[in-house]
Amino acid sequence: MTPLRITGGSLKGRRVPIPKGARPTSERARQAYFNIVADRVHDARFLDLFAGSGIFSFEAVSRGAASATAVDISRASVAAIEKLAKEFACDVKSVQADVTAGIKRLGGSVFDLVYADPPYDWERYDELLMSIDEHAQLAGGALVAIEHRRRTTPFTSAPKRLAFQRRAEYGEVWIDFFIS
Repeated sequence: MTPLRITGGSLKGRRVPIPKGARPTSERARQAYFNIVADRVHDARFLDLFAGSGIFSFEAVSRGAASATAVDISRASVAAIEKLAKEFACDVKSVQADVTAGIKRLGGSVFDLVYADPPYDWERYDELLMSIDEHAQLAGGALVAIEHRRRTTPFTSAPKRLAFQRRAEYGEVWIDFFIS
């Protein structure tokens, strides 16, 4: 599979390899997400859940985010993200953990933007939403985006801090936005 391309900012055009077995978000959907959050990215603290290649973290930092934290269960993905962060000389940290456990391990780190891209066959969307709601340190007005397969309604829980804001639809990808 062709490496992913960073589409905007200071790292525009750089390539990010795709980990074996990963299903990356399409470039179109990724660009659309960053167009939606464009006015929020500058100096933001970005949390990338199910990071895979880390493309969302690198894209966020490239577009002006102060920092990014990439969480993924794969040791190989985390090692690849760490290697690229050094190569690109950018502030992208990585955490190797199951996402719901990883959120709890982030301690006092506060985030302005959160992007979660679970595998399509993942069945723990409610657990993910509630984990972000209950355990992630979110700045006031933080925007949380969770990607899922189109024509699915994976959220049945009612979070306490997060309110549904909107849905964006891009082919097979739907992204639900919540605001704190």
